[in-house]
Amino acid sequence: MQRRKSRRHINAANARWRNAEERAQAERDAGIPDVPLDLRDPITLDLRCAGGALWTLAPIQGRIAWRATNEHGQQERAALKTLLHNLADALPRQLGERNLL
Repeated sequence: MQRRKSRRHINAANARWRNAEERAQAERDAGIPDVPLDLRDPITLDLRCAGGALWTLAPIQGRIAWRATNEHGQQERAALKTLLHNLADALPRQLGERNLL
């Protein structure tokens, strides 16, 4: 097993790091922001008519995850599809009127 990195490896890593810094500075000079803007909008999900709560789903900056907050302050974090599944699972089960005939 190699005890230390070879000089060639260290030089290549330093060059990559130096090039990345120069490229980032050039992008800053051109007016490109460092962190890409999150273009996702918050979602208001009203489940009160189905026996649920009023939920606000907001994206988390820099992540795939979303944060769901209800009107009582409860929070849940997960991917959007997982959040929707969890909210649907928490709703009370309902039978349609035609099932009661």
